[in-house]
Amino acid sequence: MTLDASAMTAVCRYCGTKYVLNREDTDYYLDFYKQMSGFLAGSKDEQDRLTRADALWEKADDKIFETSDGRQIEIRFLYSYKIKEAEVYVARRNIVYVFDSNGAELSDKYRRVVSFIDYPSADTKHLSDHFPKVTGGFELADGSFMLVVEKDADEYPLRIFGKLMGRHVAWIISRMENLCCVLEYNSLVHPDINPDTLYINPYLHQVSLLGNWWNVTKKNAMSEDMTIMKTSINLVGLRNTAREILGDENPPEALTAFINSDPRIDAYEDFAYWDEMLIMAYGERKFINFDADDESIYGK
Repeated sequence: MTLDASAMTAVCRYCGTKYVLNREDTDYYLDFYKQMSGFLAGSKDEQDRLTRADALWEKADDKIFETSDGRQIEIRFLYSYKIKEAEVYVARRNIVYVFDSNGAELSDKYRRVVSFIDYPSADTKHLSDHFPKVTGGFELADGSFMLVVEKDADEYPLRIFGKLMGRHVAWIISRMENLCCVLEYNSLVHPDINPDTLYINPYLHQVSLLGNWWNVTKKNAMSEDMTIMKTSINLVGLRNTAREILGDENPPEALTAFINSDPRIDAYEDFAYWDEMLIMAYGERKFINFDADDESIYGK
């Protein structure tokens, strides 16, 4: 089959038959095209890494869930962990939450909150790529509920990286500041910004906030423990995360000063403050390669 320039019609090169593609067909093709273009454009080392990842995922653990209407859902995963509300399975391109109770309610709140996130008109950093996209929700035969959230194949839970050198912590802080600016723009408070809810792409230095959106509230809302939810809570979560993952014995003073500081009045001023401290800590910006692959990251 040959696709025309519009990617809406497929033509068989042997018999000339034409087939008009629907949206599902074209989305699948474009996704495949992007993946293959990226693969072919990559260096030999990058292609080798992706090939090894393919082989590793062929041997991943799998688990089958039965839905309330008798269907079966099979997931392959290399990492799973337990949080208060759910069991979490990290598949190659999805995060799967299986809730212990109130799953339909929590999933509905997750969907509702992320569907209303707004982004600045001049979103040159494509920040929407780093917030959740829900791809499915299923009631299971045992009465529990499954929520499926999309992630990039090269995104991994920050938690599994353990301690990191200061330069890597620095770019993670920068990306978290971007995320906090979006939360500020939307007057949202995410009380669970931590290594379990953050996913990083170590190859492109990107960070996504994908977990626990059922706990997100509007600014100035009252929490169950009667705490007024301020957006500074986002910035406290940022600092606590940086503190938890920092592995340098003698990090630059400006880095530790930032981590131990009180948040500025809002995320925009906090980002400006971090920019100053980043230059003081490391000088000119420099991309530091993160040498890893799926096997070493997942410990397989």
